[in-house]
Amino acid sequence: MTTTMTLLQLRDACKQRSDMVNSSFVSDSEWNSYINQSYFELYDLLVSRFGDDYYTKVPPYTFNTDGTTFLYDLPTDLLQLQGVDLALANTQDSFVTIRPFMLGDRNRYAVPNFQSFYGVTNLRYRLYGTKLWLTPVPAANQTIRLWYVPKMTTLNADGDTCDGISGWTEYIIVDAAMKALAKEESDVSYLMADKQALIQRIEYAAENRDAGFPPKVHDTMYNDFFWPTGSGNGDGSGAF
Repeated sequence: MTTTMTLLQLRDACKQRSDMVNSSFVSDSEWNSYINQSYFELYDLLVSRFGDDYYTKVPPYTFNTDGTTFLYDLPTDLLQLQGVDLALANTQDSFVTIRPFMLGDRNRYAVPNFQSFYGVTNLRYRLYGTKLWLTPVPAANQTIRLWYVPKMTTLNADGDTCDGISGWTEYIIVDAAMKALAKEESDVSYLMADKQALIQRIEYAAENRDAGFPPKVHDTMYNDFFWPTGSGNGDGSGAF
């Protein structure tokens, strides 16, 4: 067992776990479907561990504004948006965080777009279907950076691989074997118990990825006007 397994290795392991190595009751294409369904489940388990960033896209997606558009295309593979940044200069250390806005506040920031050296900006964003809505209309040639979790890439060819992080491909094997045995109307209770134990193990281990500095409550009392330490009087949105 390795942390990374190919589709072929997963299929073979699933057949062994369900005692179907020499059986044609479940075709290879069906096995592939079961495996991908179970892989989606594992992917969702890890993505839902907010703050652990197992599948964050690297490098992040960037685009430049044109000075006239307020709706920009989101990456086609976006599953979960994690953060939006604005570059104040042409360096990697010049990005500041853009905060989201509620639909009811869509006109609250409808003043000329500005940003200062100290990181103060009135630019806000909102997810709008397949678009990123920026308000007010950003000035031209501003660089926007998106941090996000991409959609899972399905396993199609036998050589396609999935990363089980810490042997968590076992979840895929157990769950896919359950699906095959259920089709055969066989007992799956022992595999169900294995699956529940794996879920507990994954959830416990996944949320402790950064054991030295575990997640904390997000700071919503930061005020950009008192950069870089903040004032504790709010997120600065009331200033605009």
